[in-house]
Amino acid sequence: MTEGSGVQCFILSTRPSEGGGGLPAESPLDQIAEQVRTLSDRASLSELVDRYMVTLDEGPFDDDWAKSLFTEDISLVFPVGSHQGIAGAADFTQKIMNRWERTHHHGSGTVIELDGDRASISWSLIASHVHFGSPRPPAPTSYFQLGGRFDGVAQRTPRGWRIKSLKLRIVWSTGAVPSGVTSVDATTVESSTEHMTVPQKKGMADMASAERQKEIVEEIFREGLTNGDLSVADKHLTADFKNNGSHDDSMRGPEAFKHTIRIQQSAFSDIKYEILDFVSQGDRAAARWVMYGRHTGPFLGVQPTGLEVEHNAIIWFRFEGEKIAERWGIVDNFTTYRFLTSGGKPGGPLTPGGPGAGKPGPA
Repeated sequence: MTEGSGVQCFILSTRPSEGGGGLPAESPLDQIAEQVRTLSDRASLSELVDRYMVTLDEGPFDDDWAKSLFTEDISLVFPVGSHQGIAGAADFTQKIMNRWERTHHHGSGTVIELDGDRASISWSLIASHVHFGSPRPPAPTSYFQLGGRFDGVAQRTPRGWRIKSLKLRIVWSTGAVPSGVTSVDATTVESSTEHMTVPQKKGMADMASAERQKEIVEEIFREGLTNGDLSVADKHLTADFKNNGSHDDSMRGPEAFKHTIRIQQSAFSDIKYEILDFVSQGDRAAARWVMYGRHTGPFLGVQPTGLEVEHNAIIWFRFEGEKIAERWGIVDNFTTYRFLTSGGKPGGPLTPGGPGAGKPGPA
């Protein structure tokens, strides 16, 4: 009797048939023994897959976890990245799961094809991913769901069955992807029929990474708004760029942003923009910035005052690939206007009768 993965396996054999040379005919007991070995392997492989799926939601992701599931040369191919080798496999998985507040992975039964000490394994899944800060239960807009299929190979090792390779293929998805996930491996977005490809969401495959989005925005602020280089608009904006809520909403394309650059450059000198915060999620990004400058030209209907100004805003961008297609702004022009028209004094309360109403601001 042998023991593996909780399944007791009785190894049965028969003696050679009497009076004959050659191999004995397979007896019913031999057939039963082979069936038991097969059932034991299938049970061990099913348990291996179940344990992997459960730990995706519960962890912990450490070296012991990896060694209990994978071979030394494990190959992992997921939509958001790939990894080779058991070293770092736990960290690779942890980084993926850290994008979410909580997850729920639901898998189908595992299809197993045994071939000696190797086996092909595959199963379908529906995975729900809840964004950080979402309510309980989450609203429909607060989670990301996908349906797909895992395909892999398992290997028998001295420690039992282990996963040697695993690839997740996406068949469908819905909801907002997490911050930082801006591209997917095209080979993982397909149907279960190899020659068919599931249409991707607009802009997903060729979307700029979060790091690249930040680089583009920083260059626009540094070279365009700070230094007055109009060519950054042609370089980084789409031909039909829309500057929502700006000075002239009717303008389209790079020229719309060049208009903004010209206004800033004509109204202020010694300009310096500083990006205080930057966040990205999919094709959207946002920046909170402050502009320092001297008021040396007309701005908001106010003639030059020579005052040193701090101008604050939060801007949202929509990317198409590596170009910005739209911009929305929440710009604190009101505070700047009060500062300029008061000779540089803080403007006081926003509402009549509020704290400090009727009291002059400090000089």
